Amino acid sequence: MLVSLLSLLSGCVYLRLLRFKNQLKHFDQKVRVVSSEKKLGLEMLDPVLLDTDFVFITDSQPTRIESISTDQEVADWIWLFEKQSESEDSNPFSIEFRTRYKDSLFTRVDFDPKLLDVIPSEFVVAIFKSFGKAKINKLRKNATAEMNRNSLEGVPLPSLQDIKSVMGKPTRESFKRNAIVWHYTFVFRSPDDHSISGQFKIAFKADSSDLSKEISGFLITAKGA
Repeated sequence: MLVSLLSLLSGCVYLRLLRFKNQLKHFDQKVRVVSSEKKLGLEMLDPVLLDTDFVFITDSQPTRIESISTDQEVADWIWLFEKQSESEDSNPFSIEFRTRYKDSLFTRVDFDPKLLDVIPSEFVVAIFKSFGKAKINKLRKNATAEMNRNSLEGVPLPSLQDIKSVMGKPTRESFKRNAIVWHYTFVFRSPDDHSISGQFKIAFKADSSDLSKEISGFLITAKGA
């Protein structure tokens, strides 16, 4: 009976994730971009995900919770992701995501302001928007999305040098044909026991060895616990 109940629960989460993914396919109708100088947030116009869905995916509470309004049951959950390095890194880097919930529904996400120091806000939105076409693996609790220069038409793209100036050196570097790929891995650790409870990997691809030239695309994978 317990196994059946857990299967039902995970199925409900999966269906809500599919609904959310479908909303991102219709981004302009379902999401409002809220931006100002060095601030960027996305408001969900038709919220479908629950705060418990995030706990289920990560098997963890967020890094911290800030109450916004007790009358309306509004709270911000902050998730801290730390960059992983394969060798000693003199420039450690972390990213905070602030997710807001009203009456337990996910209504907004705010991005870390330091991302906007060099990386265009339109590009950050494009990364989030790409999950509208993501491939979701229910068993592995992950989603993968890829975009290239053609699908990012009209979006200002950063260069590898821009990315490095914000995020530091990549977790690892690889070469594919004539392309350079910088791989960044970020992990979220449970505040209870510091075990890895979520991660996302983003690979930036560049067709030129000139680091000042704009990138040609990216591949991002997000994974729960």
